[in-house]
Amino acid sequence: MSQEKTLLKNCQIVNSRDIVKGNILIENGVITAITTKELKADKEIDVKNRYVIPGAVDGHTHMMDPGKTQNEDFTTGTQAAAVGGITTAITHHRTIPPVYSIKELEDKINHVSKKAVVDFGIKGGGAPDNIDELEAMWKRGVTGFKAFTCDLHGSKPLHPGDMYYFLQEIKRLDATLLVHCENESITEVNEKRLKEAGRKDRLSHLEWRSLLSEKIAVEAVINVAKETGARVVIAHVSHPDIMAKIKEARDQGYTIYAEGCPHYFNLTQDMLEEKGPWVKFTPPMRMKNQKEIDEKMWPAFNSDHITLIGSDHCPYPKEVKEKGLDNIWEAPNGIPGVETSMRLMINAVNQGKTNINKIVEVMSENPAKIYGLYPKKGTLSVGSDADLVILDMEAEETLKNENVISKCGWTPYQGKKIKGVLDTVMVRGKVVAKRGKPVGEAGYGQFVSRAEVQKS
Repeated sequence: MSQEKTLLKNCQIVNSRDIVKGNILIENGVITAITTKELKADKEIDVKNRYVIPGAVDGHTHMMDPGKTQNEDFTTGTQAAAVGGITTAITHHRTIPPVYSIKELEDKINHVSKKAVVDFGIKGGGAPDNIDELEAMWKRGVTGFKAFTCDLHGSKPLHPGDMYYFLQEIKRLDATLLVHCENESITEVNEKRLKEAGRKDRLSHLEWRSLLSEKIAVEAVINVAKETGARVVIAHVSHPDIMAKIKEARDQGYTIYAEGCPHYFNLTQDMLEEKGPWVKFTPPMRMKNQKEIDEKMWPAFNSDHITLIGSDHCPYPKEVKEKGLDNIWEAPNGIPGVETSMRLMINAVNQGKTNINKIVEVMSENPAKIYGLYPKKGTLSVGSDADLVILDMEAEETLKNENVISKCGWTPYQGKKIKGVLDTVMVRGKVVAKRGKPVGEAGYGQFVSRAEVQKS
């Protein structure tokens, strides 16, 4: 029995280099033709000369399923991802139990597969005592591993000595490590001194998770990565000075990359003072106001200091976050991000701060390449999965808590007006979201094995 054919007509097809006018033919969830010719299909969608971009590959999400589903379960999290134009969500090891071995990996794949609305990858956890487990997880198809240089979220930190041996194994496997970089000794002393001084104010968070702690941790990881030659992504880089250090290493030929997050381009220290726990995350924002962001962050972004964008989606229920309203220490670190990540970056295009090709590069193409999913994911090419977003660049919307799909039910961008709406989101040719509403079914999303992509 032949598969239904879908034709997207009158598209402006965007990649990282240019924009091409044409039609996209989809068969059995895969792009089979990109052409200016009129083709016959069972179903036609007139895109009306709008941009069509590859769906985002988000390499940094904490869906917390199984184990902490009061924060997010895999269905609500991947519904939120669909609404946000993320067609491949890579979830991290921080579940109960955490994914530190092949058994835990297999259990997680089986558990979340029936819940996924979009396609998904998984990262294994990295710790001083699980180096021997990495090879089995890598062969099973994880997109990489995640580690911390500090004691955060209950994860075991990799200090430089352990990091050296860990990255030797990462290099041997030709794997990828995403590293959360903050120096534990600095944050520990900062916390002690601040609490002894009776500090509970919101800006004390900036002194606790200081820029110095991030700089020292990043420099240590860069040095170890250079020594071992391993492929490393520095997670959620918060400051242009650190981005420049990473780019310097990359320009020297090392496979060391900077991951940016939309919140560093949209949230400021002034907002921390105003909103408190609702914008508490770590590393925290470094720019005092929007003017500093425009003068420092966007020029770095546009000059290739950032290689990929991740959302660092890490939601908590309202009742948990609001405990920090009067004492900032009482709120956990983390904000929701999957459903606003692409929308905020598209808004930046409309504001003239960057361009649409750059967004495709850092949100789709580069993450797919670095995490081993390209060209199945991250591009609109013949033979690639038909994961795509049709944009309405002229439409406007206001981000509101009541419209949030994530189980947490709130957004740090409450009341923010943005221009550029995600009209239609498709995963393998099937519509999973339409103008802010999820329409995909749980169980449709599939585990994307990096190993299987590389075999094909």
